Amino acid sequence: MRKFIQNQHICFAVVLFIILFRVSPCLAEFTTEDERKVGKEFYDKMNEHKLIYKNKDLNDYITKIGNLILAQTQKSPFEFRFSIVDSDAINAFATPGGYIYINKGLILVSENEAELAGVMAHEIGHAIGRHVASIIEKSQKLNIATLAAIIAGAFLGGGGEATAAIAAFSVAGSSSLTLKFMREHEEEADRLGISYLVSAGYYPAAMVDFLKIMKQYEFLSKTMPSYLQTHPGTDDRIFYLDSLILTQYHQRGLKNIIGNLSRMQSLIPLDQSDLNKKYNELAKSLKKTPDNVDLLYNLAIIEDQMGQTSSALKHYQKALSLSPQDEDVLKNIGLIYLKTGEANLAQDYLLRASNLNTDKDEITLALGKAYFASGKYQNALNCYLKLKDKVLDNEDINYFIAMTYGKLNNQGESHYYFGLYFKKAKKKESSLFHFREALNYFPEGSERKAAINQAIKDVESAKKQRPPMGMEKPKR
Repeated sequence: MRKFIQNQHICFAVVLFIILFRVSPCLAEFTTEDERKVGKEFYDKMNEHKLIYKNKDLNDYITKIGNLILAQTQKSPFEFRFSIVDSDAINAFATPGGYIYINKGLILVSENEAELAGVMAHEIGHAIGRHVASIIEKSQKLNIATLAAIIAGAFLGGGGEATAAIAAFSVAGSSSLTLKFMREHEEEADRLGISYLVSAGYYPAAMVDFLKIMKQYEFLSKTMPSYLQTHPGTDDRIFYLDSLILTQYHQRGLKNIIGNLSRMQSLIPLDQSDLNKKYNELAKSLKKTPDNVDLLYNLAIIEDQMGQTSSALKHYQKALSLSPQDEDVLKNIGLIYLKTGEANLAQDYLLRASNLNTDKDEITLALGKAYFASGKYQNALNCYLKLKDKVLDNEDINYFIAMTYGKLNNQGESHYYFGLYFKKAKKKESSLFHFREALNYFPEGSERKAAINQAIKDVESAKKQRPPMGMEKPKR
């Protein structure tokens, strides 16, 4: 089983400390408003430290599952948010305020959508039951640093990695209170979770099936998966859930409702050893069902990651022959041709994918890159401008717009968008240079000149600001 990188754990622990340090020392009454503030602060710090995995398709997928489950619940005081943690550890947790986190590792080990939905339903049960809040309310006699260490220990899992993370807290382990959910918390979360799961249309035993997978991982690896560390009493939970299924839930239910779990899992990059293992599994399965489009698609993704471009194209093309309107297959063929320098071929496939789904940002961006590579700069610009107000995964559209305006000899707009690009990258001198250059190309009183002047003011204002006392970054 993949390990969670140690420095990520330490960063995670520090994040929790920063969050909780800003909450008042007395937490006797932990209100729903306190929960919202702590939840948002926690998310913001996770995001700032790049612990949130950004992939729009995957995030949309878990959000759809989460919202399907939420539709079965009573009205909650929170507006829920579902996020993916950039960790291979098998874990999921709910923080105060309706924030649900699912690790990449947990998504990868789920054998069907219902199992993943079951985990999310359980976490939603914890959130609606305000279980973390109820534990915090009982900790009013503890100081913030101790409470931070306890929460870090709970959410980071067990074993050496967690110990290394908690070592960042000088008071770790100084109290007997733990944040592990009590038996009544787990039972309520399971009771609520299975009712939400079944009402959503999934099969009832999905929660039990996932717990059995976790037990397998525990047996095979000789270490307890993070999920079992934060959700103890697995055997008791299996027995309790089985009793609920026998007495209350006789529906058949579905394994997949939103669909395409295997494709969503393929969006998560694997390390080399896992790539080889996955390749062998898929190749073996494909021999049994050679016309399975999803197997062909997933195998091609793995082959592409392994550098086996020709074989990947062959499997993509076979998948396309079986499913000619498959936008994912068309997009990935286009991306391979773009990567190998065959821009005209890339355009053909990406344009077909775009015609099937005009709202898919990833396809629009790739098509713009293909047009740019073949010298069709106006076409490229048209694609990029569709995305100028969008937040893209690991890309800044301002850079591509700036480059394309430059190729079209529109220097004013090119400088302006380079200014925006460097501003976002927090490279103040470079952004100011481009903004000031851009001023030379626009007349007084124009909207663009006003926007540039405002951008300059924003950058200069940020430049003058200094961090508050005691918060300066340490010198290296």
